[in-house]
Amino acid sequence: MLFVSPMAYGSNQAVDALGHGLESRLAADGIECRLSFPDFRGENWIDGYGRAVRAGADAGVDVIVVWVIDAAEPAEAVAYARSKGVKVVTLEKPRYPVDASVVYPNFNHGVYMAESLAGMLHPGAEVAVVGGPDVVDDIELMLGITHGVQWAGLRLVNDPEDPRYKNTTDVAEGGREKTANILADFPKLDGLIPYNDETMLGAVQALEEAGRLGEVTMVSRNGTPKAVDLIRRGVHHGTWDPDIPGIGTAVGDLLARHLVHGEPLDGQVFVSPIGRMITADTIDAWVPWEQRVTYNELKELDT
Repeated sequence: MLFVSPMAYGSNQAVDALGHGLESRLAADGIECRLSFPDFRGENWIDGYGRAVRAGADAGVDVIVVWVIDAAEPAEAVAYARSKGVKVVTLEKPRYPVDASVVYPNFNHGVYMAESLAGMLHPGAEVAVVGGPDVVDDIELMLGITHGVQWAGLRLVNDPEDPRYKNTTDVAEGGREKTANILADFPKLDGLIPYNDETMLGAVQALEEAGRLGEVTMVSRNGTPKAVDLIRRGVHHGTWDPDIPGIGTAVGDLLARHLVHGEPLDGQVFVSPIGRMITADTIDAWVPWEQRVTYNELKELDT
């Protein structure tokens, strides 16, 4: 099995954890897992994705798992792989034919994040949101966050889609830059929602640099170990934990049922775990990722 991952290993804790969950579940049934890393942040990422999918098909893998960035891509490369008899399963459902998909309830996550933040603030509190890249799951998440903020009676002071507040890099440094812009433009804030934990790590840096750490209540998403540590220290206030290793094992379980037990893949769409909000009150419910799955070495595909 080949997993086409959107970022190089070590760039994003959550992306790494999903890969480990997938590999761990497949290893339990003796299925070999290999990875390719065509970074979606590059200008020619679509070409990189296409090359990775074609390389897997030419190498004779049985299944390719594609983390969908753009719902329309890489359609031609996927069609090529399927024409060679390779099954293609995607994380998020694309607009081209595949054999099965696992989707995340991103909109729900966003609503629940905003709802949790509202419970920590007074009605009508002023909040800002650090947006994310134009990736399928992050677009859905942002729709849920903005809807949830309005539904919960908070006042959204910025446009998260404005490039000045939008962390398209998906890493902490981008979160620091965009949060600094928010702090400069909105001198008084009650709450802040960085769309994910990596962005939140950068937001903490920006708040420290501005001398405003502790003024703003924050929630984010992914349930990463670094976010949980900051909650323990009283620096962060909540992270939605969608069980990212469990998303990987959900995909791995689907593949094992097909490859080992012959269950057909005929276009089904499955939903990953929904999760829970981790706060200072619920932190004992959080289980370290390495205790959820076995962190084996992730190996790249030889081409």
